[in-house]
Amino acid sequence: MEHFKNKSEKFFREIRQIEIHAAADISYQDNFNWIIPLSENALYIFDIIPETFERKIPTKTNNGNYFFDTDCGFPLLDMKKHNVDELYQNLNRQGFAVVFVSNIQKTLIGNNRFPLTVQIIDNVKDDNSGNDEYSISITGGTILYPKFTLL
Repeated sequence: MEHFKNKSEKFFREIRQIEIHAAADISYQDNFNWIIPLSENALYIFDIIPETFERKIPTKTNNGNYFFDTDCGFPLLDMKKHNVDELYQNLNRQGFAVVFVSNIQKTLIGNNRFPLTVQIIDNVKDDNSGNDEYSISITGGTILYPKFTLL
């Protein structure tokens, strides 16, 4: 028998970056075996303001089989024309894997068999509020639970 004391951790987890990788570069087997891709191989790395990050990875079932339905996102505040143009050109499709980098761990979601969709979404209001932004949305399903390694 294993006894879980079920006490809270003595530290806070805080997202720091999100790395977007080509799913074709991450095999299902590597994902299964907790092999996290190198940061220098990422297509994009975004610094994240922790309070603005939304992470939802609920467990769901389909015909009695479990899967994980990823629905995460964060604002893109650097709205320079060349940034927005490049992201519209290279995102907005399926074919990615992501690594969430926190202060204590890296978490991998997605691989070549279960690629994620990454989209840029226009949330510009043009209402003189100063709250204009684009959003990056990360969605998709996978049968592998989010794998992480400690830093």
